[in-house]
Amino acid sequence: MSESSEAPRGADDPAAHDSHQLARGAAANALVLVAANFRGVFTFLIARLLGEAALGRFGLLFATTDLLSKAGMLGLDAGIVPILASRVAAGDGAGARRLFHRGLGLAVLVSAALTIVAIPAIVWLARARSLDAFSGGSVMMLLALPAIAATRISTGASRSVLAMHNEFYSRGLTETWVTTGVFVAAVALGMRDIAPSLAVVVGITASALVAYALAARALGAVGGSLETGRPATWNAVRFSAPIAGSSLLNVLVLQIDVLLLGAYVGRAPGVSVATFGVFCAAAEVAGGMRKVRQVFDPIFAPVVAARAASAARGSLRETVAAPSRWVLAAQLPLVGALLLSSGLVMSIYGPGFRQGALWLALLGLAHGANSFAGLVETLIMIERPALNLFNAAATVVVQLVTGVVLIPRLGATGAALAMCAGFTVQGVLRFAEVRHVFGWSWPWPPLWRPLVAFALALAPATVVRALAPSDGLLWEFCAGALFLALYASAWRLMGADPADREVWRRLVGRAIS
Repeated sequence: MSESSEAPRGADDPAAHDSHQLARGAAANALVLVAANFRGVFTFLIARLLGEAALGRFGLLFATTDLLSKAGMLGLDAGIVPILASRVAAGDGAGARRLFHRGLGLAVLVSAALTIVAIPAIVWLARARSLDAFSGGSVMMLLALPAIAATRISTGASRSVLAMHNEFYSRGLTETWVTTGVFVAAVALGMRDIAPSLAVVVGITASALVAYALAARALGAVGGSLETGRPATWNAVRFSAPIAGSSLLNVLVLQIDVLLLGAYVGRAPGVSVATFGVFCAAAEVAGGMRKVRQVFDPIFAPVVAARAASAARGSLRETVAAPSRWVLAAQLPLVGALLLSSGLVMSIYGPGFRQGALWLALLGLAHGANSFAGLVETLIMIERPALNLFNAAATVVVQLVTGVVLIPRLGATGAALAMCAGFTVQGVLRFAEVRHVFGWSWPWPPLWRPLVAFALALAPATVVRALAPSDGLLWEFCAGALFLALYASAWRLMGADPADREVWRRLVGRAIS
Protein backbone atom coordinates (compact mmCIF):
# COMPACT_ATOMS: atom_id res chain seq x y z
CA MET A 1 0.00 0.00 0.00
CA SER A 2 1.36 3.39 -0.93
CA GLU A 3 2.26 5.67 1.94
CA SER A 4 0.49 8.59 0.26
CA SER A 5 -2.86 6.88 0.60
CA GLU A 6 -2.45 6.39 4.36
CA ALA A 7 -1.14 9.73 5.56
CA PRO A 8 -2.78 13.14 5.25
CA ARG A 9 -1.06 15.24 2.65
CA GLY A 10 0.05 18.82 2.98
CA ALA A 11 -1.67 21.79 1.45
CA ASP A 12 1.08 22.15 -1.15
CA ASP A 13 0.85 18.52 -2.25
CA PRO A 14 -0.13 18.44 -5.98
CA ALA A 15 -2.23 15.27 -5.65
CA ALA A 16 -4.13 16.71 -2.67
CA HIS A 17 -4.83 19.89 -4.63
CA ASP A 18 -6.06 17.84 -7.61
CA SER A 19 -8.27 15.69 -5.38
CA HIS A 20 -9.85 18.82 -3.96
CA GLN A 21 -10.59 20.13 -7.46
CA LEU A 22 -11.97 16.77 -8.53
CA ALA A 23 -14.24 16.54 -5.51
CA ARG A 24 -15.62 20.05 -6.03
CA GLY A 25 -16.26 19.40 -9.71
CA ALA A 26 -17.85 16.02 -9.03
CA ALA A 27 -20.17 17.55 -6.45
CA ALA A 28 -21.41 20.04 -9.05
CA ASN A 29 -21.80 17.34 -11.70
CA ALA A 30 -23.75 15.13 -9.30
CA LEU A 31 -26.62 17.62 -9.44
CA VAL A 32 -26.71 17.24 -13.22
CA LEU A 33 -26.67 13.47 -12.83
CA VAL A 34 -29.61 13.44 -10.44
CA ALA A 35 -31.69 15.66 -12.70
CA ALA A 36 -30.78 13.74 -15.87
CA ASN A 37 -31.66 10.42 -14.27
CA PHE A 38 -35.29 11.48 -14.22
CA ARG A 39 -35.18 10.77 -17.94
CA GLY A 40 -35.74 7.17 -16.84
CA VAL A 41 -39.36 8.25 -16.26
CA PHE A 42 -39.64 8.61 -20.05
CA THR A 43 -38.42 5.04 -20.66
CA PHE A 44 -40.64 3.77 -17.86
CA LEU A 45 -43.70 5.43 -19.41
CA ILE A 46 -42.94 3.89 -22.82
CA ALA A 47 -42.86 0.43 -21.22
CA ARG A 48 -46.00 0.99 -19.16
CA LEU A 49 -48.13 2.79 -21.74
CA LEU A 50 -46.96 1.19 -25.00
CA GLY A 51 -45.56 -2.20 -23.93
CA GLU A 52 -42.45 -4.29 -24.45
CA ALA A 53 -42.48 -4.22 -28.25
CA ALA A 54 -42.68 -0.41 -28.38
CA LEU A 55 -39.78 -0.12 -25.96
CA GLY A 56 -37.76 -2.47 -28.13
CA ARG A 57 -38.39 -0.37 -31.23
CA PHE A 58 -37.52 2.80 -29.34
CA GLY A 59 -34.28 1.24 -28.04
CA LEU A 60 -33.13 0.32 -31.54
CA LEU A 61 -34.07 3.71 -32.97
CA PHE A 62 -32.36 5.62 -30.18
CA ALA A 63 -29.21 3.51 -30.50
CA THR A 64 -29.11 4.22 -34.24
CA THR A 65 -29.64 7.95 -33.71
CA ASP A 66 -26.96 8.13 -31.04
CA LEU A 67 -24.53 6.29 -33.30
CA LEU A 68 -25.12 8.61 -36.26
CA SER A 69 -24.84 11.69 -34.03
CA LYS A 70 -21.18 10.90 -33.35
CA ALA A 71 -20.40 11.22 -37.05
CA GLY A 72 -22.36 14.46 -37.31
CA MET A 73 -20.59 16.15 -34.39
CA LEU A 74 -17.13 15.60 -35.95
CA GLY A 75 -15.72 14.92 -32.49
CA LEU A 76 -16.20 18.55 -31.47
CA ASP A 77 -18.43 17.60 -28.54
CA ALA A 78 -15.31 16.43 -26.66
CA GLY A 79 -12.57 18.11 -28.71
CA ILE A 80 -13.90 21.61 -28.21
CA VAL A 81 -13.16 21.47 -24.47
CA PRO A 82 -9.34 21.57 -24.68
CA ILE A 83 -9.43 23.74 -27.81
CA LEU A 84 -11.43 26.53 -26.20
CA ALA A 85 -9.81 26.13 -22.80
CA SER A 86 -6.35 26.69 -24.26
CA ARG A 87 -7.46 29.88 -26.03
CA VAL A 88 -9.17 31.24 -22.93
CA ALA A 89 -6.09 30.48 -20.84
CA ALA A 90 -3.96 32.34 -23.41
CA GLY A 91 -6.20 35.41 -23.16
CA ASP A 92 -7.91 34.98 -26.53
CA GLY A 93 -11.53 34.98 -25.40
CA ALA A 94 -12.68 36.53 -28.67
CA GLY A 95 -10.98 33.79 -30.67
CA ALA A 96 -12.61 31.15 -28.47
CA ARG A 97 -16.04 32.63 -29.14
CA ARG A 98 -15.48 32.74 -32.89
CA LEU A 99 -14.21 29.18 -32.95
CA PHE A 100 -17.20 27.98 -30.92
CA HIS A 101 -19.70 29.51 -33.34
CA ARG A 102 -17.85 28.28 -36.44
CA GLY A 103 -17.43 24.76 -35.11
CA LEU A 104 -21.04 24.62 -33.95
CA GLY A 105 -22.31 25.83 -37.31
CA LEU A 106 -20.23 23.28 -39.20
CA ALA A 107 -21.37 20.39 -37.02
CA VAL A 108 -25.03 21.37 -37.29
CA LEU A 109 -24.68 21.63 -41.08
CA VAL A 110 -23.02 18.20 -41.33
CA SER A 111 -25.64 16.67 -39.01
CA ALA A 112 -28.44 18.12 -41.13
CA ALA A 113 -26.89 16.68 -44.30
CA LEU A 114 -26.52 13.33 -42.55
CA THR A 115 -30.20 13.44 -41.59
CA ILE A 116 -31.25 14.11 -45.19
CA VAL A 117 -29.26 11.10 -46.39
CA ALA A 118 -29.99 8.74 -43.49
CA ILE A 119 -33.79 8.96 -43.34
CA PRO A 120 -34.54 7.71 -46.88
CA ALA A 121 -31.74 5.15 -46.66
CA ILE A 122 -33.09 3.66 -43.44
CA VAL A 123 -36.68 3.72 -44.70
CA TRP A 124 -35.58 1.81 -47.80
CA LEU A 125 -33.62 -0.67 -45.68
CA ALA A 126 -36.60 -1.15 -43.37
CA ARG A 127 -38.85 -2.00 -46.30
CA ALA A 128 -36.29 -4.26 -47.94
CA ARG A 129 -35.50 -6.16 -44.73
CA SER A 130 -38.93 -5.84 -43.10
CA LEU A 131 -37.45 -4.13 -40.04
CA ASP A 132 -40.41 -3.27 -37.83
CA ALA A 133 -38.47 -0.82 -35.65
CA PHE A 134 -37.93 1.62 -38.53
CA SER A 135 -41.41 1.41 -40.00
CA GLY A 136 -43.95 4.22 -40.09
CA GLY A 137 -43.09 7.68 -38.86
CA SER A 138 -40.89 6.57 -35.96
CA VAL A 139 -37.78 7.17 -38.09
CA MET A 140 -38.44 10.87 -37.59
CA MET A 141 -36.23 10.56 -34.48
CA LEU A 142 -33.28 11.15 -36.84
CA LEU A 143 -34.48 14.74 -37.20
CA ALA A 144 -32.92 15.29 -33.78
CA LEU A 145 -29.36 14.90 -35.14
CA PRO A 146 -28.65 18.64 -35.65
CA ALA A 147 -30.07 19.44 -32.21
CA ILE A 148 -27.95 16.73 -30.61
CA ALA A 149 -24.84 18.29 -32.15
CA ALA A 150 -25.82 21.76 -30.94
CA THR A 151 -26.57 20.52 -27.42
CA ARG A 152 -23.40 18.56 -26.86
CA ILE A 153 -21.00 21.03 -28.47
CA SER A 154 -22.56 23.87 -26.48
CA THR A 155 -22.22 21.78 -23.32
CA GLY A 156 -18.56 21.18 -24.16
CA ALA A 157 -18.03 24.91 -24.60
CA SER A 158 -19.53 25.57 -21.16
CA ARG A 159 -17.23 22.95 -19.63
CA SER A 160 -14.21 24.57 -21.22
CA VAL A 161 -14.73 27.62 -19.01
CA LEU A 162 -15.77 25.46 -16.02
CA ALA A 163 -19.44 26.51 -16.23
CA MET A 164 -20.49 23.02 -15.13
CA HIS A 165 -23.91 24.13 -13.90
CA ASN A 166 -25.11 24.97 -17.43
CA GLU A 167 -25.70 21.29 -18.20
CA PHE A 168 -28.11 21.06 -15.28
CA TYR A 169 -30.47 23.53 -16.95
CA SER A 170 -30.14 22.33 -20.55
CA ARG A 171 -29.93 18.56 -20.15
CA GLY A 172 -31.05 17.91 -16.59
CA LEU A 173 -34.18 20.06 -16.58
CA THR A 174 -35.13 21.11 -20.12
CA GLU A 175 -34.45 17.92 -22.08
CA THR A 176 -35.72 15.59 -19.36
CA TRP A 177 -39.05 17.21 -18.68
CA VAL A 178 -39.86 18.53 -22.16
CA THR A 179 -39.28 15.03 -23.58
CA THR A 180 -41.49 13.43 -20.95
CA GLY A 181 -44.21 16.07 -21.28
CA VAL A 182 -44.35 15.85 -25.09
CA PHE A 183 -44.54 12.05 -24.92
CA VAL A 184 -47.49 12.10 -22.51
CA ALA A 185 -49.27 14.72 -24.62
CA ALA A 186 -48.67 12.79 -27.85
CA VAL A 187 -50.04 9.58 -26.36
CA ALA A 188 -53.08 11.44 -25.03
CA LEU A 189 -53.71 12.84 -28.52
CA GLY A 190 -53.60 9.36 -30.05
CA MET A 191 -50.16 9.56 -31.70
CA ARG A 192 -48.96 6.38 -29.99
CA ASP A 193 -46.76 5.11 -32.83
CA ILE A 194 -44.66 8.25 -33.18
CA ALA A 195 -44.93 9.55 -29.60
CA PRO A 196 -41.44 8.41 -28.44
CA SER A 197 -39.68 9.77 -31.54
CA LEU A 198 -41.60 13.04 -31.48
CA ALA A 199 -40.77 13.50 -27.79
CA VAL A 200 -37.05 12.97 -28.41
CA VAL A 201 -36.95 15.48 -31.28
CA VAL A 202 -38.81 18.21 -29.39
CA GLY A 203 -36.99 17.58 -26.09
CA ILE A 204 -33.50 17.67 -27.57
CA THR A 205 -34.33 20.73 -29.70
CA ALA A 206 -35.43 22.59 -26.58
CA SER A 207 -32.28 21.46 -24.80
CA ALA A 208 -30.15 22.70 -27.71
CA LEU A 209 -31.63 26.19 -27.51
CA VAL A 210 -30.99 26.42 -23.77
CA ALA A 211 -27.48 24.92 -24.02
CA TYR A 212 -26.46 27.33 -26.79
CA ALA A 213 -27.78 30.38 -24.93
CA LEU A 214 -25.96 29.40 -21.74
CA ALA A 215 -22.69 28.57 -23.54
CA ALA A 216 -22.75 31.86 -25.44
CA ARG A 217 -23.29 33.73 -22.18
CA ALA A 218 -20.48 31.84 -20.41
CA LEU A 219 -18.03 32.51 -23.24
CA GLY A 220 -19.21 36.10 -23.49
CA ALA A 221 -18.19 36.65 -19.89
CA VAL A 222 -14.63 35.61 -20.70
CA GLY A 223 -12.43 38.61 -21.33
CA GLY A 224 -9.37 38.89 -23.49
CA SER A 225 -8.81 39.67 -27.13
CA LEU A 226 -5.19 38.56 -27.49
CA GLU A 227 -4.80 36.95 -30.89
CA THR A 228 -3.10 33.57 -30.49
CA GLY A 229 -3.49 32.72 -34.13
CA ARG A 230 -6.40 32.52 -36.49
CA PRO A 231 -9.09 30.30 -34.95
CA ALA A 232 -9.16 27.95 -37.93
CA THR A 233 -12.16 25.66 -37.83
CA TRP A 234 -10.34 23.14 -40.00
CA ASN A 235 -7.54 22.81 -37.45
CA ALA A 236 -10.12 22.16 -34.74
CA VAL A 237 -11.79 19.49 -36.86
CA ARG A 238 -8.43 17.83 -37.54
CA PHE A 239 -7.69 17.80 -33.82
CA SER A 240 -11.10 16.29 -33.07
CA ALA A 241 -11.15 13.72 -35.89
CA PRO A 242 -9.49 10.89 -33.90
CA ILE A 243 -11.80 11.67 -30.98
CA ALA A 244 -14.77 11.42 -33.35
CA GLY A 245 -13.64 7.98 -34.51
CA SER A 246 -13.14 6.78 -30.97
CA SER A 247 -16.48 8.24 -29.83
CA LEU A 248 -18.29 6.61 -32.74
CA LEU A 249 -16.84 3.23 -31.89
CA ASN A 250 -17.54 3.73 -28.19
CA VAL A 251 -21.22 4.33 -28.92
CA LEU A 252 -21.19 1.18 -31.02
CA VAL A 253 -19.51 -0.66 -28.14
CA LEU A 254 -22.21 0.48 -25.71
CA GLN A 255 -25.12 -0.18 -28.07
CA ILE A 256 -23.94 -3.21 -29.97
CA ASP A 257 -25.88 -5.64 -27.80
CA VAL A 258 -29.14 -3.93 -28.72
CA LEU A 259 -28.22 -3.47 -32.38
CA LEU A 260 -26.97 -7.03 -32.82
CA LEU A 261 -29.86 -8.66 -30.96
CA GLY A 262 -32.29 -6.57 -33.00
CA ALA A 263 -30.96 -8.22 -36.14
CA TYR A 264 -31.86 -11.64 -34.69
CA VAL A 265 -35.48 -10.88 -33.76
CA GLY A 266 -37.48 -13.87 -34.96
CA ARG A 267 -34.32 -15.67 -36.05
CA ALA A 268 -32.80 -16.86 -32.74
CA PRO A 269 -34.27 -19.01 -29.95
CA GLY A 270 -36.63 -17.00 -27.77
CA VAL A 271 -35.83 -13.68 -29.44
CA SER A 272 -39.24 -12.19 -30.22
CA VAL A 273 -40.20 -8.54 -30.50
CA ALA A 274 -41.44 -8.61 -26.90
CA THR A 275 -38.28 -10.34 -25.66
CA PHE A 276 -36.18 -7.76 -27.45
CA GLY A 277 -38.09 -5.03 -25.64
CA VAL A 278 -37.33 -6.67 -22.30
CA PHE A 279 -33.64 -6.83 -23.20
CA CYS A 280 -33.68 -3.12 -24.15
CA ALA A 281 -35.10 -2.33 -20.71
CA ALA A 282 -32.31 -4.35 -19.06
CA ALA A 283 -29.72 -2.56 -21.23
CA GLU A 284 -31.20 0.81 -20.26
CA VAL A 285 -30.98 0.04 -16.53
CA ALA A 286 -27.46 -1.41 -16.74
CA GLY A 287 -26.26 1.44 -18.93
CA GLY A 288 -27.33 3.85 -16.20
CA MET A 289 -24.38 2.61 -14.16
CA ARG A 290 -22.13 4.67 -16.40
CA LYS A 291 -23.68 7.76 -14.82
CA VAL A 292 -21.39 7.26 -11.83
CA ARG A 293 -18.31 7.88 -13.95
CA GLN A 294 -20.02 10.73 -15.74
CA VAL A 295 -20.05 12.59 -12.44
CA PHE A 296 -16.25 12.76 -12.68
CA ASP A 297 -15.59 12.89 -16.43
CA PRO A 298 -16.21 16.63 -17.00
CA ILE A 299 -13.71 17.60 -14.28
CA PHE A 300 -11.36 14.58 -14.48
CA ALA A 301 -10.16 15.32 -18.01
CA PRO A 302 -9.02 18.94 -17.47
CA VAL A 303 -7.45 18.17 -14.06
CA VAL A 304 -5.32 15.25 -15.24
CA ALA A 305 -4.42 17.10 -18.45
CA ALA A 306 -3.18 20.08 -16.44
CA ARG A 307 -1.23 17.83 -14.07
CA ALA A 308 0.39 15.94 -16.95
CA ALA A 309 1.56 19.23 -18.47
CA SER A 310 2.81 20.66 -15.18
CA ALA A 311 6.19 20.49 -13.50
CA ALA A 312 4.68 18.06 -10.95
CA ARG A 313 3.87 15.46 -13.59
CA GLY A 314 5.33 12.77 -11.33
CA SER A 315 2.32 13.05 -9.02
CA LEU A 316 -0.10 12.06 -11.79
CA ARG A 317 -0.36 8.51 -10.46
CA GLU A 318 -1.46 9.81 -7.06
CA THR A 319 -3.90 12.21 -8.74
CA VAL A 320 -5.79 9.39 -10.47
CA ALA A 321 -5.87 7.25 -7.31
CA ALA A 322 -8.59 9.31 -5.60
CA PRO A 323 -11.24 9.32 -8.38
CA SER A 324 -10.42 5.68 -9.06
CA ARG A 325 -11.29 4.85 -5.45
CA TRP A 326 -14.40 7.04 -5.49
CA VAL A 327 -15.79 5.56 -8.70
CA LEU A 328 -15.19 2.01 -7.52
CA ALA A 329 -16.74 2.69 -4.11
CA ALA A 330 -19.87 4.10 -5.76
CA GLN A 331 -20.02 1.45 -8.50
CA LEU A 332 -19.73 -1.70 -6.38
CA PRO A 333 -22.99 -1.29 -4.43
CA LEU A 334 -24.85 -0.85 -7.71
CA VAL A 335 -23.25 -3.99 -9.13
CA GLY A 336 -24.11 -5.96 -6.01
CA ALA A 337 -27.70 -4.72 -5.96
CA LEU A 338 -28.24 -5.70 -9.60
CA LEU A 339 -26.70 -9.12 -9.06
CA LEU A 340 -28.93 -9.86 -6.08
CA SER A 341 -32.17 -8.07 -7.02
CA SER A 342 -32.24 -7.96 -10.83
CA GLY A 343 -35.66 -9.61 -11.01
CA LEU A 344 -37.13 -7.08 -8.62
CA VAL A 345 -35.67 -4.17 -10.60
CA MET A 346 -36.99 -5.50 -13.92
CA SER A 347 -40.46 -6.12 -12.46
CA ILE A 348 -40.81 -2.34 -12.02
CA TYR A 349 -41.38 -2.11 -15.78
CA GLY A 350 -44.13 -4.74 -15.58
CA PRO A 351 -44.61 -8.47 -14.86
CA GLY A 352 -43.45 -9.47 -18.34
CA PHE A 353 -40.07 -7.79 -17.86
CA ARG A 354 -39.02 -10.10 -15.03
CA GLN A 355 -37.71 -12.61 -17.57
CA GLY A 356 -34.80 -10.22 -18.14
CA ALA A 357 -33.35 -10.70 -14.63
CA LEU A 358 -30.35 -12.74 -15.81
CA TRP A 359 -29.64 -10.33 -18.64
CA LEU A 360 -29.67 -7.38 -16.27
CA ALA A 361 -27.28 -9.12 -13.88
CA LEU A 362 -24.81 -9.88 -16.70
CA LEU A 363 -25.10 -6.42 -18.23
CA GLY A 364 -24.67 -4.86 -14.78
CA LEU A 365 -21.33 -6.65 -14.38
CA ALA A 366 -20.25 -5.59 -17.87
CA HIS A 367 -21.18 -1.92 -17.57
CA GLY A 368 -19.80 -1.68 -14.05
CA ALA A 369 -16.40 -2.88 -15.24
CA ASN A 370 -16.54 -0.60 -18.28
CA SER A 371 -17.41 2.43 -16.16
CA PHE A 372 -14.44 1.92 -13.86
CA ALA A 373 -12.02 1.27 -16.74
CA GLY A 374 -13.33 4.40 -18.46
CA LEU A 375 -11.11 6.51 -16.21
CA VAL A 376 -8.14 4.89 -17.93
CA GLU A 377 -9.57 5.89 -21.31
CA THR A 378 -9.58 9.56 -20.29
CA LEU A 379 -6.04 9.28 -18.93
CA ILE A 380 -4.69 7.67 -22.11
CA MET A 381 -6.40 10.32 -24.26
CA ILE A 382 -4.00 12.91 -22.84
CA GLU A 383 -0.94 11.25 -24.34
CA ARG A 384 -1.98 8.64 -26.91
CA PRO A 385 -5.60 9.08 -28.09
CA ALA A 386 -4.98 6.68 -30.96
CA LEU A 387 -4.75 3.85 -28.43
CA ASN A 388 -8.35 4.50 -27.42
CA LEU A 389 -9.36 4.14 -31.04
CA PHE A 390 -7.53 0.80 -31.20
CA ASN A 391 -9.11 -0.39 -27.95
CA ALA A 392 -12.61 0.48 -29.13
CA ALA A 393 -12.05 -1.29 -32.46
CA ALA A 394 -10.77 -4.42 -30.70
CA THR A 395 -13.77 -4.38 -28.37
CA VAL A 396 -16.23 -4.12 -31.25
CA VAL A 397 -14.59 -7.08 -32.98
CA VAL A 398 -14.76 -9.21 -29.82
CA GLN A 399 -18.40 -8.27 -29.22
CA LEU A 400 -19.41 -8.97 -32.82
CA VAL A 401 -17.68 -12.33 -33.02
CA THR A 402 -18.94 -13.42 -29.60
CA GLY A 403 -22.46 -12.21 -30.34
CA VAL A 404 -22.66 -13.90 -33.73
CA VAL A 405 -21.54 -17.15 -32.13
CA LEU A 406 -23.68 -17.03 -28.98
CA ILE A 407 -26.94 -15.28 -29.94
CA PRO A 408 -28.12 -18.00 -32.38
CA ARG A 409 -27.53 -20.54 -29.59
CA LEU A 410 -28.46 -18.67 -26.39
CA GLY A 411 -30.67 -15.85 -27.63
CA ALA A 412 -30.62 -12.66 -25.53
CA THR A 413 -28.32 -14.28 -22.97
CA GLY A 414 -25.71 -14.56 -25.73
CA ALA A 415 -25.93 -10.81 -26.38
CA ALA A 416 -25.36 -10.10 -22.68
CA LEU A 417 -22.38 -12.48 -22.56
CA ALA A 418 -20.92 -10.79 -25.65
CA MET A 419 -20.94 -7.49 -23.76
CA CYS A 420 -19.14 -9.13 -20.82
CA ALA A 421 -16.49 -10.56 -23.16
CA GLY A 422 -15.96 -7.28 -25.00
CA PHE A 423 -15.62 -5.15 -21.89
CA THR A 424 -13.25 -7.67 -20.30
CA VAL A 425 -10.90 -7.43 -23.29
CA GLN A 426 -11.19 -3.65 -23.33
CA GLY A 427 -10.36 -3.37 -19.63
CA VAL A 428 -7.29 -5.60 -19.94
CA LEU A 429 -6.01 -3.55 -22.87
CA ARG A 430 -6.52 -0.23 -21.11
CA PHE A 431 -4.80 -1.16 -17.86
CA ALA A 432 -1.91 -2.79 -19.72
CA GLU A 433 -1.39 0.36 -21.79
CA VAL A 434 -1.05 2.60 -18.73
CA ARG A 435 2.41 1.20 -17.99
CA HIS A 436 3.38 1.46 -21.66
CA VAL A 437 2.32 5.11 -21.92
CA PHE A 438 3.18 6.51 -18.49
CA GLY A 439 5.74 4.07 -17.14
CA TRP A 440 3.77 3.12 -14.02
CA SER A 441 0.99 0.68 -13.23
CA TRP A 442 -2.50 1.69 -12.16
CA PRO A 443 -2.67 2.57 -8.42
CA TRP A 444 -4.40 -0.61 -7.19
CA PRO A 445 -3.38 -0.56 -3.46
CA PRO A 446 -5.62 2.43 -2.53
CA LEU A 447 -8.63 0.43 -3.79
CA TRP A 448 -8.55 -2.18 -1.03
CA ARG A 449 -11.25 -0.57 1.11
CA PRO A 450 -14.13 -0.68 -1.44
CA LEU A 451 -13.10 -4.18 -2.57
CA VAL A 452 -13.04 -5.56 1.00
CA ALA A 453 -16.36 -3.89 1.83
CA PHE A 454 -17.92 -5.40 -1.30
CA ALA A 455 -16.68 -8.91 -0.51
CA LEU A 456 -17.82 -8.77 3.12
CA ALA A 457 -21.29 -7.60 2.13
CA LEU A 458 -21.82 -9.86 -0.89
CA ALA A 459 -21.08 -13.21 0.77
CA PRO A 460 -23.97 -13.32 3.31
CA ALA A 461 -26.37 -11.54 0.95
CA THR A 462 -25.70 -14.19 -1.71
CA VAL A 463 -26.70 -16.89 0.77
CA VAL A 464 -30.03 -15.12 1.36
CA ARG A 465 -30.57 -14.76 -2.38
CA ALA A 466 -29.80 -18.45 -2.95
CA LEU A 467 -32.61 -19.41 -0.56
CA ALA A 468 -35.16 -17.41 -2.56
CA PRO A 469 -37.72 -19.25 -4.74
CA SER A 470 -37.80 -18.46 -8.44
CA ASP A 471 -40.55 -15.85 -7.99
CA GLY A 472 -39.45 -14.56 -4.59
CA LEU A 473 -39.38 -10.80 -5.08
CA LEU A 474 -39.45 -10.26 -1.32
CA TRP A 475 -36.37 -12.44 -0.91
CA GLU A 476 -34.60 -10.46 -3.62
CA PHE A 477 -35.47 -7.25 -1.83
CA CYS A 478 -34.15 -8.63 1.47
CA ALA A 479 -30.92 -9.83 -0.16
CA GLY A 480 -30.31 -6.45 -1.81
CA ALA A 481 -31.15 -4.51 1.35
CA LEU A 482 -28.88 -6.75 3.43
CA PHE A 483 -26.03 -6.25 0.98
CA LEU A 484 -26.33 -2.46 1.04
CA ALA A 485 -26.57 -2.38 4.83
CA LEU A 486 -23.50 -4.60 5.23
CA TYR A 487 -21.58 -2.58 2.64
CA ALA A 488 -22.26 0.65 4.54
CA SER A 489 -21.39 -1.06 7.84
CA ALA A 490 -18.08 -2.32 6.46
CA TRP A 491 -17.15 1.22 5.43
CA ARG A 492 -18.10 2.51 8.86
CA LEU A 493 -15.93 -0.15 10.48
CA MET A 494 -12.88 0.46 8.26
CA GLY A 495 -13.23 4.22 7.98
CA ALA A 496 -12.51 6.40 4.97
CA ASP A 497 -9.08 6.65 3.41
CA PRO A 498 -6.98 9.33 5.15
CA ALA A 499 -6.54 11.12 1.84
CA ASP A 500 -10.32 11.26 1.41
CA ARG A 501 -10.75 12.63 4.92
CA GLU A 502 -8.30 15.39 4.02
CA VAL A 503 -10.30 16.23 0.89
CA TRP A 504 -13.49 16.36 2.94
CA ARG A 505 -11.82 18.62 5.51
CA ARG A 506 -10.84 21.03 2.73
CA LEU A 507 -14.32 21.01 1.22
CA VAL A 508 -16.03 21.64 4.54
CA GLY A 509 -13.49 24.29 5.47
CA ARG A 510 -14.08 26.08 2.17
CA ALA A 511 -17.84 25.90 2.65
CA ILE A 512 -17.56 27.36 6.15
CA SER A 513 -15.21 30.10 5.06
